[in-house]
Formats: sequence, structure tokens, C-alpha cells
Amino acid sequence: MRARLPATEELRQIYAPEYFKASAEEPANGYADYLADGERHGETARRRLSLIDRFMPARGRLLDVGAAAGFFVDEAIRAGWDAEGIDIAPHVVDWGRRELDVPLRVGGITAVEAPVAFSVVTMWDYIEHSLDPVGELAKSNELLVDDGLVALSTGDLESLAARLSRSRWHLLTPRHHNFFFSANTLVRLLGRSGFDVVWLGHPGARYSLAHLTYKLDRGAKTGATAAAARRIATSRFGRYSLPLNLFDIVTVVARKVRPPGS
Repeated sequence: MRARLPATEELRQIYAPEYFKASAEEPANGYADYLADGERHGETARRRLSLIDRFMPARGRLLDVGAAAGFFVDEAIRAGWDAEGIDIAPHVVDWGRRELDVPLRVGGITAVEAPVAFSVVTMWDYIEHSLDPVGELAKSNELLVDDGLVALSTGDLESLAARLSRSRWHLLTPRHHNFFFSANTLVRLLGRSGFDVVWLGHPGARYSLAHLTYKLDRGAKTGATAAAARRIATSRFGRYSLPLNLFDIVTVVARKVRPPGS
């Protein structure tokens, strides 16, 4: 955990446009260009939906927490889900409403009023950003139908890549990531929150060359890596993608089995 959690009013500045599209002046440890990688986000969303289908084959209501521009929500709707998303960054929410025409709103999960009865709540690469992971998982439990699912992903602090990289681990960005988990601590937290884990793994994904070189530069922070990242980001090669798996991002699907803390 970081030494001081940001105040709620700081979050809009932390997740300002520069977080989603870096520049030489504002290398914000977020994304090289989040919106430009929309095709990659869609591919990842479809793989994640296939995983959910294994444990919740019937389509129902789905809430994506930390939805950003709504690429996962868009793919979920195409797959037959009654899906919506919520995020604290108004500019990407506005983009998703306008460009993807998906139901998004600005805010956090605590603003969602119960009872709503979602079949699935997703938190992809989100819980590390949360100011209150325990409270937000409890809220997810409250919003889910009996036997509903929570599906999430986050960095695995006990992975080999994290332990070898130490302070240069690409997910160790304290300004944005407030809590860090291992697979084991995440399973225990979900158990205390009223969930039983039904699947856990470390699946890989495809990333654009622009994003990969940007992340390399944010770890190395040298003039050479910065120059390479800028050149690739502005070239046609930046949009090419490669499969990558450092086995340092854990994905979990868990089923609601009881109220939190019981």
C-alpha cells in the first residue's frame, strides 16, 4: 500500500487525459495511447468474455467497474449481455458514450444503488487503483444476484517478473496503483468478501509495439528508450501487436456464496 491514499478530489487530476495518452512532457505511467489501442482492448475483452461464459453461460446484467472508454462494455453488449460501465475519468467516459454508444457513467461502484441484481461484476486492471478494495468487493457482493460472479485482474506481486524487477516492475506505479496483491492474498480477500474462487490463472494478451516500448521506457527511463518509444509511437509500426505474457497479471473469477464477513 502507498504511504498516503489520494483524496477523492485528486482522482480527476491523477486520471487526466495525460494518463491515457502520454507525451514527452507528460509521461504519466499510464498508457502510450489508450484509445488508439482500441482493437487490442476489444481482443482482450472477447477473451475475458469467453472465460466468463464458462461459469455464467446465461446472459444477464453486467457491470464493468473502471470501464474507461467502454471497450469491454461494447464487446459484452455485442455478445448479448445487458452491460453498462462506470469510471471516474469523465473525458474517456464521454468518448465511449459518443464513439461507441455504450452506457457509461462517471463515478465509482459505491454510487450504484442496490438492489440492482447484476449477474456479473467485472474489475479488469482496476482493484489496484481502488481507494477501498475491501469495501468495493463488499459492494460488488451486495449488487450481485445469488451465485453471481465477480471477475477481475490485477498485478501479481509474488510473480517472478515482479520479484526480479523489484522497483522497476512495470506495474509499480504508486501514483496510480494504491494496493498491490499476490494471487494468494487476492484469494483470501475474495473469501472474506463472500466469494469462492472458481478460476485463477495468468493469461497473456496482445500489446501494440507503441505500448510495449512506452512501458519499457517507463522502466528504464533512459534517453535511448525514450527516443525509441517516441519514434515507434509515431510510426506505422507502433500499431502492430505482439502476444506477451510475463505471468505477472493474475485473473480471477469468483462466485458469490455468502454475504461479506459471514
